[in-house]
Amino acid sequence: MFSEISLVFWIMDDDYFDSHGRTQTVLLCTESFTKEECIILQSVLEKLEIKSTLKVRDKNNNKYRIRISKTSINKVFSLVKPYMQKEFLYKLGM
Repeated sequence: MFSEISLVFWIMDDDYFDSHGRTQTVLLCTESFTKEECIILQSVLEKLEIKSTLKVRDKNNNKYRIRISKTSINKVFSLVKPYMQKEFLYKLGM
């Protein structure tokens, strides 16, 4: 079962806050998954009402990252911030 706590551990373990460009958001590092598996992970996020897109990381090797949509970033913050270790808040851009 995937929950807010699952998302907290995922973010603390393997994400980064992309502060470059016009959209500042969270990217989940999913290069070790196939594109199909990334799509499954996106559907898991949808169950928490989190919208996302796939961002090509390495086109030649078919590697992707899951990018949290700007419209869902506040939802992510509200779900995970109460459980997140303070040392990892930088991964949310805080």
